Amino acid sequence: MRVFWRTLAVLGGVVLLLLIAVAVAIRSVDINEFLGPLQQRVKEATGRDLTVRGGIDLKLGLEPKLVINDVSLGNATWGKQPQMLTAKQLEAQIELLPLLRKRFEIVRFKLVEPNIALETDGKGNGNWEFPALTGTAQPNAPTSAPSGATLGALAVGDLAISDGSLTYRDGRTGETTTVLIEQLAVHARDAQSPISGSFRGKINNTPIALEGDFGPLDQVLHQRWPYPVAVQGNIGTQKASVRSQLSVQSKTINATPLQAAYGTTQLTGQMSVTTGGPRPKVDFKLSAPTMTLAELAAAGQANTIAAKAAAPAHAKSRYVFGEEPIDVSELRSVDATGDLAIDKLVLPDGQHLDHAHVQIALQDGRLNMPVQASAFGGSVQGRVQVDATHAPDAGLVLNLDARSLDLSAVLAALGMKREVRGGKVDVRADISARGASARQWASTASGTFLATSGQASFVNTKGSATESVDKLAEAVNPFRNVDATTELRCAVVRLPLKSGVASVDRSIAVETDKLGATASGTIDFRSETIDLSVKPQIRQGIPINISQIAELVRFHGPFTAPTVGVDAVAAASTVAKLAAGMSTGGGGLAALGNVLLAQPTGDTGAPCQVALGRASGSSQPAQKAATKQQPVPTDEVNKALGKLFGR
Repeated sequence: MRVFWRTLAVLGGVVLLLLIAVAVAIRSVDINEFLGPLQQRVKEATGRDLTVRGGIDLKLGLEPKLVINDVSLGNATWGKQPQMLTAKQLEAQIELLPLLRKRFEIVRFKLVEPNIALETDGKGNGNWEFPALTGTAQPNAPTSAPSGATLGALAVGDLAISDGSLTYRDGRTGETTTVLIEQLAVHARDAQSPISGSFRGKINNTPIALEGDFGPLDQVLHQRWPYPVAVQGNIGTQKASVRSQLSVQSKTINATPLQAAYGTTQLTGQMSVTTGGPRPKVDFKLSAPTMTLAELAAAGQANTIAAKAAAPAHAKSRYVFGEEPIDVSELRSVDATGDLAIDKLVLPDGQHLDHAHVQIALQDGRLNMPVQASAFGGSVQGRVQVDATHAPDAGLVLNLDARSLDLSAVLAALGMKREVRGGKVDVRADISARGASARQWASTASGTFLATSGQASFVNTKGSATESVDKLAEAVNPFRNVDATTELRCAVVRLPLKSGVASVDRSIAVETDKLGATASGTIDFRSETIDLSVKPQIRQGIPINISQIAELVRFHGPFTAPTVGVDAVAAASTVAKLAAGMSTGGGGLAALGNVLLAQPTGDTGAPCQVALGRASGSSQPAQKAATKQQPVPTDEVNKALGKLFGR
């Protein structure tokens, strides 16, 4: 124990002698004498003025600290902000022993409450590109500090920023990224040692907490590639990580191999970024066993919530297609070619695409993206083209060819969960549009949409007619509440679109084993309203009480809540035919049956064929077949009239 106290006393004496020596050295030095050389050195290196309004102070102790208050660094002459950097305080911890020789060797550097403004001009030049560091310094500029003033070696072992902010403005697009820095710390024992770092803050209102390990600074300075990078932490509410080996060749940064993860999404492959052209060029080849779109969307959720909170309150939109602007202007700020293979792509509603393959070609603001995948038990091939050259008024072209999709899965994806056995759906679409939101694209859509379904069996659930589609099915199909199942033979939805309006002329049709139905009218995506007259046709030979038939049905109203009712025009036509028939006695009663039943021909596929544009849909053969029916009893006529007029 005596040895311990003796040793402690000796160490204390040494420290005391060091402090006395430092005090003697500092007493003979005016710290502010270093301000001029410091400003000159910064001017030589950056071409910018370093302004210190609060002076310089040296705080003595076992870890001497140089404090510069109220400091700012000028911006480039073309910059939007007058200062590139302002800070409440700059702290530099100094090595004690070199200080005895009046040399300042910084081992820890800290910025307190800085505001950093990074930006590019219209040509892509950054305000962080300094003449002396890029080889463009004036040839006659001095390269050393004036005699009589010395600045010791700058050996920064720790770099820290607290309570700061950074903004990045793209001079080409005007887009601004905001970073709030709660804490940023970078540590390295020396230039030859690995670097560790951590960050906590927000990027565009998304919370970020990351830490990472990097190779030595000396490895970058001497361009010894590859350079290791490993970062992990949280972005928003999801875990994220990036691991790679970086190399630089001319103006290209290569990341090979690259491993990136966000939530359940894990990407592997390679990527490169080339600068120096009119815009950065990104090339990649990546694969992922799983990609979850809902998790990726969560990365921007905080921005959306903050934007809505800051925006004035608006009434809830009554439209199905969103009115929120879709910003595609970023497509003009970068060129890209890439290949992305995803074993399982999970959609926001829980459905998924398998073996998805996406190719990306982005040049001069024009995106061409072919896609193919296995989906809903079938296959999907398509192409999305976006022209952002005139953003925000962007052009959109969609081509889709889907084959043998499972009908029940398609209905579930559309929010209509029904118990269905069998049924395969084919979908083809060739649509073009313009706009800055999903609603504008829908409102300007032109082209064709075709969906067809083959045989299927629908389980009829009694008492479920709460949704508009169920109400329509119940009104058109008198067997729905009688039979256990509805046996579908075919269904067709063919929409010729022009400027957001689909004019339907019997191009929507359904065939079951007992009836058929065709629809005519309009589907207006501009106002998001539907107005269709649906004509049911009972198949020849199917016995039915005429009072059970819903006559001609009108399906109309907004997309969100269409209503089902009797088509007034069709009803008037029926009454006119009835009046003419009544004047001829019993023959008139038979004519009424013909009008209401409208028996089709023996070709059971006629309505679907008409909807596909493969048949004229002439009613003459149907009328001939209908004349063979027995006269309809008077009491059934009365029931039909009562139902027709709502009694």
